[in-house]
Amino acid sequence: MASPSDLTQRFIFENLDIRGQVVRLGPVWRAIVSRREYPGDLLQLLGEFAALSVLIGSALKHPGRAVLQVMGHGPISMAVADCTRDLALRSMLKAGEKGAWGEGHSLHDLFADGRLALTIENADTARHFQSVVPLEGVTLTECFERYFDRSEQIPTHLWVRANADTVGALILQKLPKADERDPGGWARVQQVAAKSAPAYLETGGEDEAIAGLLTAVFPEDDIRLFKPQPVRDGCARSEEKVVAMLRGLGRAEIEATLAEHGVVKVHDEICNHEYRFAAADVARIFEG
Repeated sequence: MASPSDLTQRFIFENLDIRGQVVRLGPVWRAIVSRREYPGDLLQLLGEFAALSVLIGSALKHPGRAVLQVMGHGPISMAVADCTRDLALRSMLKAGEKGAWGEGHSLHDLFADGRLALTIENADTARHFQSVVPLEGVTLTECFERYFDRSEQIPTHLWVRANADTVGALILQKLPKADERDPGGWARVQQVAAKSAPAYLETGGEDEAIAGLLTAVFPEDDIRLFKPQPVRDGCARSEEKVVAMLRGLGRAEIEATLAEHGVVKVHDEICNHEYRFAAADVARIFEG
């Protein structure tokens, strides 16, 4: 069950054509961090992956998931986060030896020749759409600001703050009639957010209402909040899914693996779960 501390919530400025969304993660984030030993200077990057995945997943119009993934040959060989339409979140980083990364490194330093892909999976049609997000920017948030600007033609500003306990994120987007409503509104809102939002995202208690956070950051604006959406941990163990995968591979292949290794092991890389099947388990899978 999702915690009240794990949620995302959309909002709109009543007198401006500007929309926004907040992500706040507490227990779900701590569960993600607990599955591997992450050094403190990688938590910000991992938090950016998690928050962006929630932002994109919450906008899906069909059952499925949004997947962010980078694979390369730099200090971080793999980074992935995915979030379903009903906001089941998973995220992980796979780092090399300590000391090869750290604060002050750009995405190009961390991922070297890495390629950032955004994949939208549609569970209804079994199809997926993939686009490449250029690694243009020092941080992942900067990359996605530029990506949203180009792909959606919507000027975007994004802030994410993460530590060992919480993740907070705020996205603002300028809609087409913003300048008609108030020619200086977008510039003003960005300036106010840049001054106040990072501190509130980083220090605000996870149980603090998002309405209070927005009132503190934008005290002069009338903001309408939409219904919050709970975020849940997507890493529950599911032996049924693994069994279905093994059946799909076929009995001959699974029994060959069993004969070679004495056991069939399946490792869930993102959630860091391992599933083990002995001879009796394999027989039960294919005879049941």
